[in-house]
Amino acid sequence: MTASVAPEPEQPPLVLANQRIRDTAKWLIASAAGVGAALIAGSQLSSIGRLDVGWPTSLATVRLWVAAAGALLALAAVVFAIAAAVRVLLPVQVLISDLAENWDTPTPQLRPVIAFLRRRPKFLQGTSSPGELISRRAGMVAQLGKPGADPRLRDRIESMDRRIEAVEDVASHEALKATFERCLRRLLVATLLAATGVVAFAWAANPPAKTVTADLRNAKLSGAFLRDADLRNAKLDGADLTGADLTGADLTGASLVKVTWSRTTCPDGSLSEENNNTCQGHLQPD
Repeated sequence: MTASVAPEPEQPPLVLANQRIRDTAKWLIASAAGVGAALIAGSQLSSIGRLDVGWPTSLATVRLWVAAAGALLALAAVVFAIAAAVRVLLPVQVLISDLAENWDTPTPQLRPVIAFLRRRPKFLQGTSSPGELISRRAGMVAQLGKPGADPRLRDRIESMDRRIEAVEDVASHEALKATFERCLRRLLVATLLAATGVVAFAWAANPPAKTVTADLRNAKLSGAFLRDADLRNAKLDGADLTGADLTGADLTGASLVKVTWSRTTCPDGSLSEENNNTCQGHLQPD
């Protein structure tokens, strides 16, 4: 004969409700961790390594700073979301003494719990406040020590302890629910921050392909009139700009390796002789 296996005792409804809340929190933690992993993987697949390095004085150099700030914001939001969800997994125990002490002026943590008990006094086990439950039990204990005490008094004290435990279970469940609701509000904020960071990172780390406006490598441009010229991303490596006038020219992203600067009017209107025979550092029009 096969021995029958006794069924596991059914869990109380509040225990099951608390477990469902904590299971949801675990799912939120796993989701947030997945978002963080996706952000890290996305950063490796982006073009961030090809961004211009430098102080944010132009759109090209601003992109690196925006990408870094966006990535940090998104990752910080993920950490914030995980921390908020982890709070739900921590043990929550509200004692009858906590309720009695905070009944009139509750702390922010106990405010939703006490508000719930005030709206639904049936969970106070036939009393008007947690303090009354404590007083009733204390009175029974005091009577128990007197000669000729009612022999049924111990059973009454045990019954009172079960009633107090029931109030504490309800209060602890409501405290866990309040923690979970705060977690959801924080997750909403974290989601908005993470989305902002992701959008900023995606924009900054994936710049459009550079369009070369002119290939003037090793060109002889002595005395050239290049006022307000569009030389964005132009290749000017080795070019001779002796006496050239670049006032107002747009040299954003231009390659300027081994350029000859001599009596050159820089884009900001200054002369190369005034700048140690170079226009580097003076490439932005006034």
